[in-house]
Amino acid sequence: MRRALLLIAFILLFIVLVNVFLLSSRSQAPGPSPTLTSSAVARTASPTVSVTPGAPSPTALVSARGFIVVRRPLANSRVSSPLTISGDASVFEANLNWRIVDTTGRPLAEGITTASAGAPERGTFTIAATYADPLVDTLGSVEVFERSPRDGSIDEIVRVPVVLVHR
Repeated sequence: MRRALLLIAFILLFIVLVNVFLLSSRSQAPGPSPTLTSSAVARTASPTVSVTPGAPSPTALVSARGFIVVRRPLANSRVSSPLTISGDASVFEANLNWRIVDTTGRPLAEGITTASAGAPERGTFTIAATYADPLVDTLGSVEVFERSPRDGSIDEIVRVPVVLVHR
């Protein structure tokens, strides 16, 4: 009986946390991005990030529908080039796009990679991204996303806030 109550409490807590995450991701205002169509911008959150000083979050970041998970880098990490981006995904033909952007949304590096398996399976991916280190420490984000095969708009995206470190 006690196990059943603990399981129910855990499930309820999980549901509440998922709803809070989804509501907070929907409340972000849309913002401009140099490679997105206007319809894609309306469906995605702004690429700008707000990082408060502190330790990196040990939690992987998950896209809204759960199709993409980014395990590295951790949110709020201090990163420099070359940067390892890794995680897992269940996306069409295993195709993923990635980019590293500064606070204005300007891409510092971008590319395409392939997960080890395509949807409906879940595959892993690892990217070694190189970019020019900024002149001073600056806020940015790592974005991993899937483009719609129908119209090229962004279907699913994960944005990881990071501090791009000057070396």
